[in-house]
Amino acid sequence: MAYHLRKRRKAPRAPLNRPVQLQAGKHKLVCRGIEVGSGGMSLWSEKTFKPDTMVTVSFTLPASATTITAMARVAWCRQPASGRSLGRLGLQFVALSREERQGIRSFVNRLAKNYRDLHILLSMNKWKMDKLQQLARRANLDSYRDVQDLKKRVAKAMDGFRV
Repeated sequence: MAYHLRKRRKAPRAPLNRPVQLQAGKHKLVCRGIEVGSGGMSLWSEKTFKPDTMVTVSFTLPASATTITAMARVAWCRQPASGRSLGRLGLQFVALSREERQGIRSFVNRLAKNYRDLHILLSMNKWKMDKLQQLARRANLDSYRDVQDLKKRVAKAMDGFRV
């Protein structure tokens, strides 16, 4: 029996651990970004919404002062796990300017290159700590416990860059 896996996304995503302003009708709240791509994003939220709800999101990318504002559709929603206060939302961008979409795409590609370089360096097992720290900073991975923790984080993030 053959199994066919459905592609989840059309565009790769990059980690985005930043505040995201979300507005749906009268509800305004600050959420936490998980990942972002040119087609959408996922985030942690105190409030969950029904799929197909239209929302407006505003956020900035690391090393950028420009605020990106987009209309989005809630594609999926996960209730908070037991003992947790935050649920997860998956958003699909519906209205996003060409410049903002290109800015997100550029951010994802730049971060993907840094992760790829970091992954290669870690797999060689002949790395120098200063080079490793420099690449980890560029990949927004400043807070890792040890090299094994860094390897796990890089491997997990690399899955998000694959389409």
